[in-house]
Amino acid sequence: MAEISAKQVHALRAKTDLAMMDCKKALVEADGDEAKALEILRKRFADKMTERAERETANGRIGVYGGPEGAAMVELRCETDFVATNSDFRSLADSLAEHCVKSGITDVEKFKTSKMATGRTVQETLVDAFGRMKENLNLVRLVRLDGYGASYVHHNGRIGTIITADKSPGDAGRGICMHIASTPTLLGRVREDVDSKQVAEARERSMTEAKGKPEPILNKIVEGKMDKWYGERVLVEQPFVMDDKKTVGQFAKENGFEIKSYLKFEVGVIG
Repeated sequence: MAEISAKQVHALRAKTDLAMMDCKKALVEADGDEAKALEILRKRFADKMTERAERETANGRIGVYGGPEGAAMVELRCETDFVATNSDFRSLADSLAEHCVKSGITDVEKFKTSKMATGRTVQETLVDAFGRMKENLNLVRLVRLDGYGASYVHHNGRIGTIITADKSPGDAGRGICMHIASTPTLLGRVREDVDSKQVAEARERSMTEAKGKPEPILNKIVEGKMDKWYGERVLVEQPFVMDDKKTVGQFAKENGFEIKSYLKFEVGVIG
């Protein structure tokens, strides 16, 4: 049996960020062969991860990425809030979102088998992370938008937003993502995106409220009410949260771009 030096253990730990004892045990089992020790560790933690697969992953974080190639979000779940808020988990979630943009893969199972910039697959990366965090990790969903991207994730990590634009949105794009994150009611980017049934119901309510007025006045009242209704629910018409004297659309135009698409994720909220 080869003698395992402290230098070998430290070198393996630097590559895996795992506990010293885990690294030493793997090196002993691999008779000092680092590559074999890595495989032993991954298999060991993959087996343990499978054993814990039934544990509830009620906590988690939204990983985000926005750049010239596009924008993406992933929902990565874990067991406890302690892990969900640590920097390692945060970095992992964001790196998965970046890989989603650059790989173009949005099917979760295919995504797990794809290789990241590190040379490891997503699944291998999750197994490595399990070895460090000792919690069940579950990649729930991911989405990608084409265009110049911007992103934002709320300080608690549970709400994330992305937009794409016709030109690079810069810091202004992040500001719009912050607006979306803070807005509870959002039915579409523009009026045409809003469900026609909801529009019809809103118009009918407006007509009922204006009932009894002469027709020319009634029509003006209804259109005024509908403008207000859209202004509360359509992204580009909403008052911008950081400056309510202008709409989100006006803010984007002042900064040289037009919003083309947006999405919002919240941990545990699907649909």
